[in-house]
Amino acid sequence: MNQADWLSWLELDLEQVPQALILRGTRNLKRHYQAHRAHFADVVEVGSPNGLFEDVFIGRRGAVRVAYASVYGAPMASEITHVFGVLGTRLVVQTGCCGGLSDELETGDLFLAQKAHPGEGAAQYYQAEGRSPAASWGMDHWRALPGGGEARFVTGHIYSTGALLAEGDAELSAWHAAGFSAVDMETAATFAVAEHFGMLRASILFVFDNPRRQDHMLLTDTAKDRRRAEASDQMLALTLALVEQHCGQLPAKPTRRERLS
Repeated sequence: MNQADWLSWLELDLEQVPQALILRGTRNLKRHYQAHRAHFADVVEVGSPNGLFEDVFIGRRGAVRVAYASVYGAPMASEITHVFGVLGTRLVVQTGCCGGLSDELETGDLFLAQKAHPGEGAAQYYQAEGRSPAASWGMDHWRALPGGGEARFVTGHIYSTGALLAEGDAELSAWHAAGFSAVDMETAATFAVAEHFGMLRASILFVFDNPRRQDHMLLTDTAKDRRRAEASDQMLALTLALVEQHCGQLPAKPTRRERLS
């Protein structure tokens, strides 16, 4: 399907194509959909006649049109990024949480993925085998954003898995030994699809736990819960700052004729 097909199927006008897409990796799809919706004006829900897409909207942040989608895992992340890549969206930011693998990562840190290794199954359909797609910007760029100077950033390579509950000590140790600093479920697929469509891309995730130190997701700790909530808010604020800064600098979107030629 080309741009015209998707516009027709989703009942969107060309002028509604967003300049940026924010993905939130989560199992709590509707809760995060509603929370993000509050940060935008003129929100339009994006659905489809057969109900294929839910928890997706396009809104306005100042003069910038931004799409948001709650996704869980590589298939959902790749599908949404694919659709907006065809529509002509220029920037995608993967947000959510990750598990720490390196010893330096603590609950509540913000992790910036430099490269993402596909261990999930979807990325292979958009890139050559063995490739690890990279982010468009490094840590210095994030630090220069409003609020970025106060954030505790850690950067490195991330492993994207397709089976969260299948992680065991052997897998965690192997990923750490291979040089991966964190693990998530979406970044590699998002980066691979974005690279395929020539989109700028970034991943900013808050560290939920560090399972290599037996600090795993089933443990509860009031202080850590507070750090997670604060990091999640900081992650969103920085993501919005990145989107607002760069969408004003992107070249004009090609016309319908240019896209269909």
